[in-house]
Amino acid sequence: MPNARSRLKTASLVACVVLAAGGGLLLVRHHHRAPAPGPHPVASATPTLPPASVTPTAAVSPTVSLPVRSPSPTPSRSAATAPTPSASPTSPLFHGVTLIDGPYGFQVPQGWTATPLVSTSPTSQAAHWTDPASPARIDYLIVTSTAVYSIDHTVNLGAIEAALPCQHLPPTSFTYVPGKGPRYTCAPQGGLNVGGMVLVKPYPQGFRLLQVSMPAAQDAVAAQILAGFH
Repeated sequence: MPNARSRLKTASLVACVVLAAGGGLLLVRHHHRAPAPGPHPVASATPTLPPASVTPTAAVSPTVSLPVRSPSPTPSRSAATAPTPSASPTSPLFHGVTLIDGPYGFQVPQGWTATPLVSTSPTSQAAHWTDPASPARIDYLIVTSTAVYSIDHTVNLGAIEAALPCQHLPPTSFTYVPGKGPRYTCAPQGGLNVGGMVLVKPYPQGFRLLQVSMPAAQDAVAAQILAGFH
């Protein structure tokens, strides 16, 4: 009986030792595992790197839209096109001659010498323009005589034809233009073609006459001046 009790004590003591050893081993394991969570904070510390990547590189991207586009000086191109309109409608160019508006209802070549309107008789006035570089000229007459009218106060074309300032009469052509009066040409004089237009006024105001003497090369210029006579 005493042996059984001693054996029971011995078994109990061995069990306690085993349990104590097992608990100690668990404590040791637990103690070794406990530091494991430590690295996670260290690893979590690495998220401090994203702020470095979030560095103003994103803010720098706006600088890609530098004012390089805004200086695109397209208005300067449109400004370059502005100077294109330079021709003046009041100064057309015909065969190298620039015509400008004169004071008596017709155009005259720019740069010609003008002689103002003066009285040449009690019923007539005259003005002249001459080309400083050639014998070309323009003659303008105002006649207030009633001699160009018939008894019934209608226009007497024969009287007008006889009064034309051609060097040699009759004129080479004489055509009545309705609403205006006779258009005529004279024989060439001094290498110049001579033509004119008569604007007949109602009785007893008389008529106005414009005669142009220019080289044949400038017939278009003379025609333009006579066509604009009003």
